Amino acid sequence: MKKKGSHGALKVQTPFQQTTMSLPEHTAGPFYTQPFLKKYGIASLIILGLSLGMYHVCLPFGYVLDDKMVITDNAYTKKGFSGIWEILTTESFEGYFGEKKELVQGNRYRPLSIVTFAMEYGIEGKLNPKLSHMINILLYALTSILLMMVLALLFRNQESKKWWFSLPFFAALLFVAHPVHTEAVANIKGRDEIMSMLFSLGALYSVLRYTDHFGRGWLIAGMVSYFLGLLSKENAITFLALIPLTLWFFTANPWPAIKKSLLWLGIMTFAYLILRFNTAGVPKLGQEMNDLMNNPFLGMNAGERFGAIMYTLGKYIQLMVWPHPLSHDYYPYAIPKESIFSLIPMASLILYGALLYFAVKGLKTRSVYAYSVWFWLITLSIVSNVVINLGTFMNERFIFMSSAGACIAFAWFLTEKFPSMVARGNVLSLLVVLGATVGLAAKTYVRVPVWKDALSLNTAAVRVSTNSARANSFMSTALFEEYKVTQDLERRKKLLDQVEMYANRAVEIVPEYQYPNLMLVGAAAEKFKIERDIRKYIDRARGPFVRRPDISYIKEYSDYLKTQGYNTELFPFYLEVGNELLKVNDKRREWALMFLTYAYEINPASKQVNESLATAHELVGNASQAQYYRNAANSLR
Repeated sequence: MKKKGSHGALKVQTPFQQTTMSLPEHTAGPFYTQPFLKKYGIASLIILGLSLGMYHVCLPFGYVLDDKMVITDNAYTKKGFSGIWEILTTESFEGYFGEKKELVQGNRYRPLSIVTFAMEYGIEGKLNPKLSHMINILLYALTSILLMMVLALLFRNQESKKWWFSLPFFAALLFVAHPVHTEAVANIKGRDEIMSMLFSLGALYSVLRYTDHFGRGWLIAGMVSYFLGLLSKENAITFLALIPLTLWFFTANPWPAIKKSLLWLGIMTFAYLILRFNTAGVPKLGQEMNDLMNNPFLGMNAGERFGAIMYTLGKYIQLMVWPHPLSHDYYPYAIPKESIFSLIPMASLILYGALLYFAVKGLKTRSVYAYSVWFWLITLSIVSNVVINLGTFMNERFIFMSSAGACIAFAWFLTEKFPSMVARGNVLSLLVVLGATVGLAAKTYVRVPVWKDALSLNTAAVRVSTNSARANSFMSTALFEEYKVTQDLERRKKLLDQVEMYANRAVEIVPEYQYPNLMLVGAAAEKFKIERDIRKYIDRARGPFVRRPDISYIKEYSDYLKTQGYNTELFPFYLEVGNELLKVNDKRREWALMFLTYAYEINPASKQVNESLATAHELVGNASQAQYYRNAANSLR
């Protein structure tokens, strides 16, 4: 039984609540009150136009970053339609590596976006990044419109508002314009983020429509959409909690719909997990990844790990409010290694504690602000590094879903609260949202060209993530690729200088990082080809030889130098490196034999070399060989 209470509130009594409680107006009535396009048709065209206007710049761009793992170098994708079954039945990077690799906790099973790439290849018969970019832009616009459709159902009692002054339109405008989404849209691989949210919102929309009359068709549509969201990216699993919570906040008598939706969402989640575990494997949550670039918390104590997590969670809020500066790279140590008791992590912890308190308190009153906080917290939980180690501190695309919660809160304030706070509040609210949209869209438009290629992307990244070993390493690699296609000699020399500069910066941050050490060896070899100065080569190569002697190119180039007539200079170098590696107490020691053998091949009559080889063989447990070289050393002066 329902009746109007004071101040427009509803009083309701259900079998599940024997006490009468006052409910806000936004919980009243059925969700579907009028055809969406009748009110929001023009608004939808504006959202579509804004999406195309901001992102059309990326249409001529090629592939960057992880695009090679899911598209250009993925064997299953390039089979076209015939590769779809393999994509659906294997771990998501198996088509790239040729086997299942446990690079990060839980592996990856996100087949649906990769299926779309295979379909594109099957239709085109070749790689076509322009088509892929256009599909991303359209899917992004559709996701933003679907968000507006969902909000039109939730805030159906704002009938007095014009479409151009309504919460659904304001929230969708802010969402589509926000620059933190640039990575998800301009990077083709980011389609998994877009599709996951698109289908998750589709599930929420369908469940809301189902709630009106309990029509089975809408329930089926909702469950199918939810499952497709899970196949796009596991982030969709957060809607297992968000959909029932939405029903609680926006329905006068939510319990029948909550129980029904929870049952079927649970069934679909269970089916997805069985499928995922059978293909990608069961997550080993206690597994410690020993590669810093796949485990940014490696070597951190509990206080530092918690501090890094809270630092990033605070950074997400900052980027929502003030999206500058932006970067695609937040690898070690773009986020500083700080204790939880440091200023920023502690401030973030206090802020999130306050938000959680506010969200819990708002459950009773069904506050829209509280719902917005829950939307943020729930969808952020899976990408927070609290539940599972994601392999990086943070990424801007990780708050693709969560950002909708912030947009809802801001739009609610501008449409419902601010107009009554000041004179001509409606006009000021409209000006604020238009100003914010223009500012956000302009920032997005300026940000999109960064995704043109690896060089432009990494040039922008090292300006912001100056302390990221990965950003500096990738910049070094991009410059080396530019060097290989450059003809002008002076330009080539300058590029090699820059390769060394960024690679050296990377190894200053993470000395054992393989790729910048490889770039340093490569740059030393290329400069030697130009200068033919073996002493300069030795000076440049000494550091990476000692830090990462396992780099295969070191052996390849050392074998080449055997034929070039520089043995006099190379002998003491190889002996020095070999002896230095004998002193370390890790796997690098095993490579001492290689360098000492190089020195021995140049001068087998050296007492020092024979003594060092005897020591090296003793350390690896080869007693007979150790004795052989010991005897040889004793026979030499």
